[in-house]
Amino acid sequence: MTPLSGHEKISGILLLLLILSLTWTVSALSDPGSLTVVVNDARTKEVLGNALIYLDGAYKGTTSLSSGNMTLPDVTQGTHTVRVTRPGFKEVTKKFSYPDEQTLNIEISQGSLVSLNGNGASADAINVVFYPSSTSYSCTDHAKIATPLYLTNETRFREDVMKVIRSTYLDLDKVTSPSEALPSGYASRFNFYYYYDPAAPADAFSGCAGTIPESYWNEVTFADVTVILYPKYYGIYSNTSCQPTGCSQNFGPGRNLMKAPADQLTLIQHETGHAVFELVDTYCGNTYYYQNDPNANVWASLESCQSSARANQRDPGQCRQIQKKASLSSASCIQNYWQWDPMPDIMANGYRGKYGEAATQRISHVISQAGG
Repeated sequence: MTPLSGHEKISGILLLLLILSLTWTVSALSDPGSLTVVVNDARTKEVLGNALIYLDGAYKGTTSLSSGNMTLPDVTQGTHTVRVTRPGFKEVTKKFSYPDEQTLNIEISQGSLVSLNGNGASADAINVVFYPSSTSYSCTDHAKIATPLYLTNETRFREDVMKVIRSTYLDLDKVTSPSEALPSGYASRFNFYYYYDPAAPADAFSGCAGTIPESYWNEVTFADVTVILYPKYYGIYSNTSCQPTGCSQNFGPGRNLMKAPADQLTLIQHETGHAVFELVDTYCGNTYYYQNDPNANVWASLESCQSSARANQRDPGQCRQIQKKASLSSASCIQNYWQWDPMPDIMANGYRGKYGEAATQRISHVISQAGG
């Protein structure tokens, strides 16, 4: 056997090193590694925690609340798919090649229905959905006004919705009678959402309580009350020659609708009294009266009012007929219905006052029945 020359020895060593290097590289590439998935809101760019992550169809966990990311171990070389879902958002599936891509930034978009329930929705709760209006109204000019504010500024709409929620629902004990205790933890008896589709706005001034695109009713079938919110009413509503500032109408199961301006919180409380708690107006005028048993705040006879007052340790002498004396702007009015709650009663005046004892008893009853 002929001995190798020096040059051949060096060439052999280099070839061996090359083979070893390639073997190590292939081995390193084929070893499983980690992948980081970062999830953001496509609209706000905020990081999103609690997003569900699936790798090649297998559930791997949720993203961090603080950072919006999750690290997946044991990802092998090759092409994979990551699927991201989150309640209230449209799911996204993305293909990637590992290890060429070791960090994935994924943006997901909210659907039209946005949940405002930080700790998740409760099955035993009253569902309230807010919907932005593209119109307002001027009582001074007797004309509807195009109002694009909410359709171009989702943040402003959300801020106004949260302001209404805090003053109307979460601080309910501040506008109800202290003589009638609300159920413990009453704030948790509500679920809140808003529906945001700038291409399909509501019209607060088409009909008394406004109108919403028909597609909404087909999609949102669980709402107990839908609130059409608009930013501001122009001028002062004084009589029926103008469109009403607020209104509540029930069009059947799942279609309880109310409208109100975001800058008149007491009026929103008044309309919520109708839409959520089925309270009856105690002013005298062109409205709908009935005895709203059980736990009524309006009665069909003096005897019924006095009997209810005695049963609830209230003074029956405060029962009085719903009526109004003539003034310069309107004629006298008298109805064959009776009220008990003293003035200022929020159901008699949508601009000041609180819910009286009878109204609060009714509110407490409705909240206690939530989910029943």
